[in-house]
Amino acid sequence: MLSLGLINEAQAVQLAAAGVSTYHHNLESSENFFPQICTTHTYKARLDTILAAQKANLRVCAGGLLGLGETWNDRLQLAFKLRELQVASLPLNILQPIKGTPLANIKPPQPLEILKAIALFRLILPQCELRLCGGRQALHSLQPLAFLAGVNALLVGNYLTTTGKKINDDQQTLKDLGLQVGGRAK
Repeated sequence: MLSLGLINEAQAVQLAAAGVSTYHHNLESSENFFPQICTTHTYKARLDTILAAQKANLRVCAGGLLGLGETWNDRLQLAFKLRELQVASLPLNILQPIKGTPLANIKPPQPLEILKAIALFRLILPQCELRLCGGRQALHSLQPLAFLAGVNALLVGNYLTTTGKKINDDQQTLKDLGLQVGGRAK
């Protein structure tokens, strides 16, 4: 899996010819909310990248970030757009405010809100591989409940700009839940 940012169709074809099978490129939020969090490029540019990857027969991993200040309607719009795009894998990240950044003062969503959002994405995208990724420590002790809400994969170790749980701890949680441990993203 590669995550290289914005690419065009010719670049996607080159990646596929080089043996890349999956391209990761998050939409981050709904089209309506996106301009409030990104000013360096457009939502359309992100969509075009996903479409270029798909035209090159690359498997697409695309998701979003919860807790940016978006509404439930924004989350719904993101979920339906990802369903329309028929993404194979959907990483859900949760904002972890970091001092000195523009979103430093945003209060992260509460654990139950995160679990409800996971359930929403699972309901709308039943066939999608739903990954719990960066910021999942916002669930605190409720992380195992993410699997009951609909998650079927985790990003382990460190992620995005924050550190994660130790891999052994994640493996033990999965074993405690009676889930399969192991495997890598395709």
